[in-house]
Amino acid sequence: MRVDMKQSFSTSEVATYCHVTADTIRKWAEAGRIRVFKTPGGHRRIRREDLIAFLRENDIPIHSDLREGGVKVLVADGQEGVVSAVRRFLERSQSSFQIEAAGDGFETGRQMGVFRPDVVFLDLELPGLDGVALCRRLSEDPDFAGTRVIGMASPEHGDLPGRAVEAGAVGGLRKPFTPDNLRRVLAQVGIDVN
Repeated sequence: MRVDMKQSFSTSEVATYCHVTADTIRKWAEAGRIRVFKTPGGHRRIRREDLIAFLRENDIPIHSDLREGGVKVLVADGQEGVVSAVRRFLERSQSSFQIEAAGDGFETGRQMGVFRPDVVFLDLELPGLDGVALCRRLSEDPDFAGTRVIGMASPEHGDLPGRAVEAGAVGGLRKPFTPDNLRRVLAQVGIDVN
């Protein structure tokens, strides 16, 4: 993350991103629709990650200056070929991405806390991890409201991607997958990849 990226915003600034008035943002904050904190002086502020999560949840376009470092993508898969395929696909795109990888459940948990990805390509059978349970936990945790999970599994694992979607993932992929499969599932999370 760049040091000069703004990390919190006033209600007036958030109103501009949401195309509403500052009074509407204050009302949403009072109703609990958008997470806010108060400065020692009593002013409401909205953290960058909370603003981005709110915009995504409400299908409001995310302004380019909020995406300054690019979309953060975590590829959690123990197969290096899968990680390489996703990485190559994203790096060839016109869009900007920050990409990290995790090869087991422990590293996935660590990356979730440290890297705070926007999108997770999750091998649902990753060693040391119950992928469906993780999808459920992330969908219920307000700290990860902006994180979109794409569950991946081999055909021999039945409808595991479908179970992940029922548990909160936004999409599923069967391995092996094609560039068109990746393009389609990223479109489901609002990312246009050319």
